[in-house]
Amino acid sequence: PPLRPPAKAKASPSFRIHSLQSSMTSGFLWSFVSSCWPGTMGSTYSTESGSETGDRSDAAATADSQTTSNCYGFSKQEAQHLSTLRRLVSQEQQKSEQNDFVALLWRCSNLLSLNTPSPCITNASDIEAHLGQHSPSQLVLVQKRCQQLEILLSTFPSLKKINHVLENIFMNNDHFLEKVSNILGVQGQYQKDSLEFVCNMCNTGDESIAAKDLVELCYHTASALHYILQEHAFDDTKLTETMNISGEYAMIQSMTNSLLEYAKSSRDNHYFGGYSDPSANTDTSDAAIIEGRVTKREFSEWQRKVVPDLIFCSVAKFHHILFFPPECSQSQQHTPKPFPIVRSSEEITSQTYTKVKEGEIMPISSHLFGKNTMSATDCTATTLLSPPVFAFASISMSKFGEKWYRIFAGETDGWTFQSLEHSILGYEGPTLLVIQAHSNHNKNETVTLGAYSASKWEKNKKDFFGTSDCFLFQLQPVMRVLKPLPKMGTRGGHYMYFHSNTNVNTSNPSRKDDMALGLGFGGTVRHPRLFIDSHLEECSVSHQDTSFEEGYLGLPPSDDPFSSQSLSSALHIDSLEIYAVGNEDTIRKGFKAQYQHRDIADATLRNARTVDKAAFLGDMRNGVMETKAFAHLGQVDGRAQGCMKGEEDGKPSGL
Repeated sequence: PPLRPPAKAKASPSFRIHSLQSSMTSGFLWSFVSSCWPGTMGSTYSTESGSETGDRSDAAATADSQTTSNCYGFSKQEAQHLSTLRRLVSQEQQKSEQNDFVALLWRCSNLLSLNTPSPCITNASDIEAHLGQHSPSQLVLVQKRCQQLEILLSTFPSLKKINHVLENIFMNNDHFLEKVSNILGVQGQYQKDSLEFVCNMCNTGDESIAAKDLVELCYHTASALHYILQEHAFDDTKLTETMNISGEYAMIQSMTNSLLEYAKSSRDNHYFGGYSDPSANTDTSDAAIIEGRVTKREFSEWQRKVVPDLIFCSVAKFHHILFFPPECSQSQQHTPKPFPIVRSSEEITSQTYTKVKEGEIMPISSHLFGKNTMSATDCTATTLLSPPVFAFASISMSKFGEKWYRIFAGETDGWTFQSLEHSILGYEGPTLLVIQAHSNHNKNETVTLGAYSASKWEKNKKDFFGTSDCFLFQLQPVMRVLKPLPKMGTRGGHYMYFHSNTNVNTSNPSRKDDMALGLGFGGTVRHPRLFIDSHLEECSVSHQDTSFEEGYLGLPPSDDPFSSQSLSSALHIDSLEIYAVGNEDTIRKGFKAQYQHRDIADATLRNARTVDKAAFLGDMRNGVMETKAFAHLGQVDGRAQGCMKGEEDGKPSGL
């Protein structure tokens, strides 16, 4: 309950403040007192001129103080930082003709974060003067970052859609802290306001929104976040490296196709959830779908089901950096990091590899993810954002947002099942299998698909293994994510499959098992749903089973019910890669377990090769082991009687 002074002693407000400040240790109570007597607590930066509010009204100042007292997941320092930032931006907005609100906000937030507290600071110009006098290098850094943001705004035009909506929330909203908290996901409930925020930026006044605009905005904010966190990503007036425009466009189009497919499926079936059969003859006269437009609800449901972290890894984190730059000491939350790049597992497993200096990595190249260095001969890590990495991060930041180490690639490790076994067996950690393939009938029809699993790989189990922490996916040409279904009795639970040896029946050697030779996910041991044969040449996929959600992977199914592609399709593999993903600690523990697995396997092999020589020779003499080394002993038996063994039957015999 609120603290009250004793009834007999009616102390003045200043006396009550002093007494409570010296006795209270609870931050909540201190915030309560701050809200009761605004203006007496002081602030990190005073933006008034002889009063608490300056040009702002008393009502607005009171609203700010009351909002600060309820921090909505922010610490008191963070809430005060945002409140002060809001005042600085308001002052600059009134006297500046700059129309780019994002650039103005970025300048003020950097000035506020790099400056030291001082009671003489009244506006952004004073902060610049203070930095120029006491920390010129800090002022240069602010100017450099403003120039970098200008480069990003010109590179990604959709970022300018943020201006009006963000300005409205930042300047004209009584629930400012609550809105910012929800957009950033501070309390873990960012979906509603973040989705509304994104949709408002792309809305042109109609009930429906262009699906491509929604996806493009998320991709561009993620790209801006990725580059602005890397100082060496910029070179004067442009980005240091040339972006993969075709790859970015293909990924944006794939995610857009996924959103439109989901919206059409939901409308056709009058429900939200799952994919329908794309080959079914449904009514496609809906003008909105034909024009590539969806409703807010359709976008929300698609985002929740297919790419749950799409908003969080893009819009939310980008705005976190806008409000709290990396040097912001007031922020107690983790500063966002750039998206990961693919790395070679030899950086961890090799005993001879050593980094020359920080930032240098082992160069590798991937058909899907591209190069991980600035050039083929350079060890400097690339600054580019890989479109597939963004797609996986939007599926799950916790699974794909930290480290990626490639543990197998057919191009470098060899197209043999033995090399694949050696690379993945024993590793105890999450792995991501990615396949690039084309149609056996048309090489131009390419598909990117695969599977993720948090369980370790096991060999020749004669059955399925693993847990439900896995899913199937397709990145191109339409992004799909097929999650595992719950196991019900003996139905389902067929998650991972790995079988490389044909088992021969000992009682009838001519009878062999008919289990599929290779690795796969879902389906049955004879026909896994996603299957790679033991030659690493062919990949077969089907559209449904009892372990994963229904949905097509691979090429679009044939309309002909008698066609072999009506239920499944066969693809020729062009690229096959497997990555260890997760945080650094999980990956290192996984490789440590693989070391131990290989040591045990090597010791077993050495023991098998070590035999008792005397017993070996004895087995040879006794005929236990067939050999011609002692055949002459039996052949000369009977020579003392003048004939060799076998000649008594009239059959000549010789050595």
